[in-house]
Formats: sequence, structure tokens, C-alpha cells
Amino acid sequence: MTILTYKLDTTNDLLTSRAGLLSIAHLMETLRLAERIDAYFPQPKSNRGYKPSEFFKTLILMQHEGSFHLDDIRHLQSDEALGSVLNLNRLPKATTLGDWLRRMGRQPQMRDAWVKVNQSLLQSALHCCKKVTLDIDATEIVAHKADAQWTYKKNRGFMPMVGHIAETGQVVAVDFRDGNVPPAQNNLAFIQQCRQSLPEGCCLSALRIDAAGYQTKIIEYCDKEGIAYAIRAKLSATMRAQIEAISETDWQPLYDKQGKRVCGQDTYRTSHCIGDYEKAFTLIIQRKAIQGQASLDLESEDCLDEINQGGYVYRAIATNRDTLSDCQTVHWYNQRAEDSENRIKELKLDFGGGTLPCSDFNANALYFLISALSYNLFALMRQLLPGELAQHRAITIRWRLYGMAAKVVKTGRQLFVKLAERHRMLLEQVLIALKAFEPPPI
Repeated sequence: MTILTYKLDTTNDLLTSRAGLLSIAHLMETLRLAERIDAYFPQPKSNRGYKPSEFFKTLILMQHEGSFHLDDIRHLQSDEALGSVLNLNRLPKATTLGDWLRRMGRQPQMRDAWVKVNQSLLQSALHCCKKVTLDIDATEIVAHKADAQWTYKKNRGFMPMVGHIAETGQVVAVDFRDGNVPPAQNNLAFIQQCRQSLPEGCCLSALRIDAAGYQTKIIEYCDKEGIAYAIRAKLSATMRAQIEAISETDWQPLYDKQGKRVCGQDTYRTSHCIGDYEKAFTLIIQRKAIQGQASLDLESEDCLDEINQGGYVYRAIATNRDTLSDCQTVHWYNQRAEDSENRIKELKLDFGGGTLPCSDFNANALYFLISALSYNLFALMRQLLPGELAQHRAITIRWRLYGMAAKVVKTGRQLFVKLAERHRMLLEQVLIALKAFEPPPI
């Protein structure tokens, strides 16, 4: 048996395994995020109390590090080297974080304050973009909390509605809801909330949403406001009869974005009206050949967004973008899977949005908003990262950037962060890019 020859020893040097967190901390300083937070969130009544920005900074650093439980604050508290570089002179304890979340979560101005802070991140990422596409979707958070309600997926938890800007992937608004709230409830109000949460000078030009948004009032609102839309349609009895009447020669083949025919998939274009709204919209009916054994269709006909019939799966998209071809409409709608659904997965899995720390509903709502802000910071930083890192998720950035080992040396009034050469070159490249970034004024 081979025995490795080594001896364990101790050192008084300041060492850290989180040197790369300098990048996100530098971005927060560049954005003057602490100043913005303290300008909108209520301040402590005592001079000895923690400012709101100190709680935000602590939680954001924890989430970027990959720590999603309040007790994980001890990781930052024990890192003296990182604390000396980031001026983390004092960090709140886990109990203090929980108390603040519960207390601040009850403040009526909490949501409006978050919107004001978030608008600066959106404006920084959008640059000169004046028109945006909104993707909204409800997501289930399984949580065994005292006040958690049963969701339609038969789990106890919550069902927040999240709105994303397709152009940047950032969260524009959140409506934190109980688990028993249907995804289709108050969607128009949430769309209006998203519009109001956009930065000044930016307007909503397009909307994409699943079958929960297939509502008369939403379609009528989009037509009135000049908003282009693509909505997954619910297949009513009228649509089913129309599908049965389509002849085989009327179906058009579906092509992918490279112009190659997609095997077993076709489309059919027609017009349709919803409810008592008389204005017709374009309906793109899709069919896909069933591969293998088909499942029985036992659901109610009133709520289906797809049906199995005659060896095909049928779905439909309602849209007012009449100038797009069938293929372009399908690809544009399918893009919401990347711009919304995958971004929600990142928010929940990579930034703690799916790990709620408290038993209090309002505290969890605030924590979810902070997770969204943390994710938006990452989405902004990802635009500024070198090409080799720009497309990666946070789990990759953690081990390639955040998790750099370093030695911190104090000499006189100077502070040196010493890293391996390849780590130093990468971190220096990132910091130079962040320094060149100019944030919007406060």
C-alpha cells in the first residue's frame, strides 16, 4: 500500500476559498446598490441596527455562493480573509436575518421598494432597448410550512407568478401566491403589474404565456394596447370539431429554424374568436405524430391545451402576429421555454428561490424577491463576463470564478489578494469588464 508523505500544519495567514465573490461585490458597488436599497426600504429605528442594504448584501452573497439556508451565514462569518476584502465588518446572525425578513415582509411598501431597486438592474441590462417581450409563468415551490396550501400538483407549497423580460432573461415582477391559487387567476392584473415595473422609457411590445393566459380579457387588453401575443389556446369543443374537419392536404409541414422539415409535425392556420369578444385572431393548430403507445385522454374537455386523437397530439397557439408564418409563430412561442421556464429553474435551483427559509408567508415572499434580485444581478453580470463564461449557469460560475482560493496580505495601507496565476488573470479580466460598466444614475 502506498502512503502519501505529508504533514498537517497550521498557518496564521488569511486564506479564503471564495475570492471570486469579489466580482459580484464589485458589481453591487458599481451599481451603488446599497445606496438604492437604503433609499427605498425603511431604515432601522436605532443607529445600532442593521441597514436594509446590509441584509440584502448578506443574503445576495450567500445565494451567489450557493448557501440557501439562513444558518449558512456562518460560512461568511468565519471567512476573515473575504470579510477584510469586502469590508464585511459585521454580519447579522441567522436569527437576526429571520427576524428582519418577518418584520420587513409585513411592510406595505416592501414590494414597491423592491420594484424601484430592480428597475435600476433592468435599465442597466436593457441599455437602449425600448421595447421588450414579456414571458409570464406560474411555478410550484414545494414547502412543508405551517401555512403552505395544497397545489394542483398535489403538493403542499406555494405558487408564485414570475414575469421575465425575454431580451435579458431578468425577472421584472413577482406575485408570491399561496399554493391553492389557480395559475390562471388574476393574470391580467399581473401583466399590468409587469408593465408598471419596467424602467422608465421602456414599454411592453409582446407577450407570451401558456394556456393559463388564454382568457378573453387578456386578448382584448393586448389588442387595445397594441401588444403582440402568442398564447397557448385551450382546445374547446368548437376547435375539436374544426380539427376533425381539416383534410389531410390542408396540413402544412413544420420546418425548424434551419429550414429542415421536422418529421411528424404539421400546422394549420385558421381564424377564431374567444368568448363574447368579436374580434378574431389567428389560430395556429399544431399536430405531432405519437411515437410509441398513446395514453388515454381522460381529462375534462373544458380545460385541455392538447388532445390525443387519431395517432396525433393536437395543440394550438392564439396570436395576433399575422405577418409571421406558421413556423415562425411556433418557434417564437417555443422560445418562452428558454426565456421563462428555464430561467425560473435557475432562480429556484441556483439562487435559493425554491428553498424558503421561514414559516411566515410574507417573510418567504420577501426572500423570494431577494432571490430574484440576486438572479437579476447574475444575469447582468453574465452579459459582462468573458465569452468563455457568458453562457454558463451559476453552478458553473461558482467553481470557475467564485470558488477561487486566495491569500489576503495586509501591508501598511494596502491589501493584496494573491491567487494562482490562471485565477488571477481570469478574475482581473472580469473586474476590468465590470469597472468599464456605467450604471444608470440614481
